Amino acid sequence: MIKINLHDYREELRRIEIQKRVVKAGSIVAATLFLVLTNWVLDRGTLSTLRAEVKDLESKVMNLEPQVKTVKSMQNRQKRIQKIITGIQNLRTNQLQLTRILSDLNNRLPEEIWLTRIKQMNRKGLEKEKVPVIFFDDPKSAKKRKKKKNPTMPEFLEISGQALRDQAVADYVSELESLPYFKLVFLFKTEQAFVGNTPVRNFTIYGYMPEDQGKKA
Repeated sequence: MIKINLHDYREELRRIEIQKRVVKAGSIVAATLFLVLTNWVLDRGTLSTLRAEVKDLESKVMNLEPQVKTVKSMQNRQKRIQKIITGIQNLRTNQLQLTRILSDLNNRLPEEIWLTRIKQMNRKGLEKEKVPVIFFDDPKSAKKRKKKKNPTMPEFLEISGQALRDQAVADYVSELESLPYFKLVFLFKTEQAFVGNTPVRNFTIYGYMPEDQGKKA
């Protein structure tokens, strides 16, 4: 009769089961370590690639710097040239306007008048000369005009001279009023004077020539 020790059999089965679990757990740990190691290697490779790309881009940027500086220099030079051209054009335009105005002032002079001074002035200059604002400004729109206008803009011509008769001065004012670029012409003052023994009238006339009117000259 054969006797079987069931206790030893169960114990053996339990050992086998434990071994299977250990092997399975070890396989999982090994697989996990393999994945971690693989990922680390890939990350290292990606990082190295990125570093190489960054260095390559930095090198390209450094190579482009001279060209960028050249382009910027050319742009700045072009801007300076454009400013010079604009300044020359403005100066030429202003000179033509001034030549036209001086010619008109002289051509319309009566025989009994001669000019002593022609001067550009702005509103502040007129205020310093104590020219009443009523002569050249509308009190109702003065506040609006001050907001829109530049008080330093030379929009006035001060025309000073001497005349043998008051009527000659009045005639000259009428002539100046006919000029298209003067929006307003007014006689500010006249006073008695002498040139040698000859009595004359010193006079000062102001012509208001707004910027937009001056462009029509």
